Amino acid sequence: MFLHGLGETGAVTMNHDQNLFVQAEMLNLLDGLPAELAGKHPLQFLMHLDHLRQKATQHRLSALRDLSCALETALQPAMQNGGAMTIARSYLEAMRTALDIGEVNPVMTEALMANVALRLGGQP
Repeated sequence: MFLHGLGETGAVTMNHDQNLFVQAEMLNLLDGLPAELAGKHPLQFLMHLDHLRQKATQHRLSALRDLSCALETALQPAMQNGGAMTIARSYLEAMRTALDIGEVNPVMTEALMANVALRLGGQP
């Protein structure tokens, strides 16, 4: 359909369509990763999180990849000491925000992580 004769306009349309597809795919993965799962079934949560991280890496969504790595690190002590759902919820909200923004540079990623830390009362 967009293969021949459309020049730049076709390329932009395909890129926009691809971005919408990637965003929908990532939102679907986030929807399948409820924060409650971190408290009730931590291993299952971590497996889904790893899948989300792999997809984010595949699609070059560095903010999502970085946030998922930070979430995994923050969850490890919380799974032993409690509070895993609260931490998961905050990071998952930041991931959704990163997807809504679209292109996120490293400074914006740091700002998202700082926002999560503030929501968690200074925790990582």
